[in-house]
Amino acid sequence: MSTIGRTLKNLMKIGPSQYMRQLDTICDTKWGRLVGTDANGNRYFENLDEVSGRERWVDYASNQPDSVDITPDWHMWLSRIVQEPPTEMNIQPKKWWGEPIPNFSGTPKAFQTYSTTAPKLHAWEPTVKARA
Repeated sequence: MSTIGRTLKNLMKIGPSQYMRQLDTICDTKWGRLVGTDANGNRYFENLDEVSGRERWVDYASNQPDSVDITPDWHMWLSRIVQEPPTEMNIQPKKWWGEPIPNFSGTPKAFQTYSTTAPKLHAWEPTVKARA
């Protein structure tokens, strides 16, 4: 939640279009130093004047952001696993990082559970006798 003063200050610093985009994507307004950009076009920001845990954030390049859009090196920085951003660290991609798998929840490709065993319980189905 943001105070009115903080919201107005952020509006003045980032401008109306970026203000509306942030409200639409992260439901908050923020301003800070651009730390870097990744291969997907996402922009990463930092503002050390913010409350702890809210000082680093990503501005996704796509309109339908997904967690797989963040590369592992930038994820380490966002999660505070490392203090230096990847632009300053020269991290090489590791073989075990692999290719990201999109989240298919809510789509036709979503995982569906199924059972190959016969049910042990059967629903009771009443039988109705004809009236005489």
